[in-house]
Amino acid sequence: MQLAARRSIRILAIAASCATLAMPAVDACAQDNAASSPTPNAVGAATAIEVTAHVTQINPDRNEVTIRGPRGGTTIVEVDPDVGDVKKLKVGDEVHISYKGALLLSADKVDSKGVRSRTETQSTTPSQGGASTQTQHIEVVATVQKIDRKKREVTLRGPQRTVVLQVAPDVPLDKLKVGDSIRANYVSATAVQVTRGGAPIQ
Repeated sequence: MQLAARRSIRILAIAASCATLAMPAVDACAQDNAASSPTPNAVGAATAIEVTAHVTQINPDRNEVTIRGPRGGTTIVEVDPDVGDVKKLKVGDEVHISYKGALLLSADKVDSKGVRSRTETQSTTPSQGGASTQTQHIEVVATVQKIDRKKREVTLRGPQRTVVLQVAPDVPLDKLKVGDSIRANYVSATAVQVTRGGAPIQ
């Protein structure tokens, strides 16, 4: 009995160590929408990322902001109007931002003949406290520029931007290769909280 208990404890300890080693480092990546580890049972959801970064660009028409993280990577994050007003920010501001990274939901090869396209739709998800969260769903015909199978990330070149996406667990990567034209569906990076000097940007 004691030997079995010791073996069980050892197995649990090894599993915990492996889980710790598997956790990715968080930073803003050079992309139009940053990515994070997906939540397997939540369609279109990704783990929230928290980072202190500097504002490098502001797009008030789309209520989105480009931030540069501590490692130098840049990320474009859409900000829900209920979360904050990017017009209150200026380039160079230091902000603490919590956002859900972009997540690739599906990818199918297409014969696009070099033509790229992009369409956007929005959905509203109720959240705690009676508030709601706007999620931007994007369908794009794009070219695969890079695949990181270890991190499960794919870089796509669309008609407007190049985007790095975290790949959902149920999306196979083994059938994709650099240079492929694909029809991809993903959700963009969306801020759930933005503060400057500890105060929300409202």
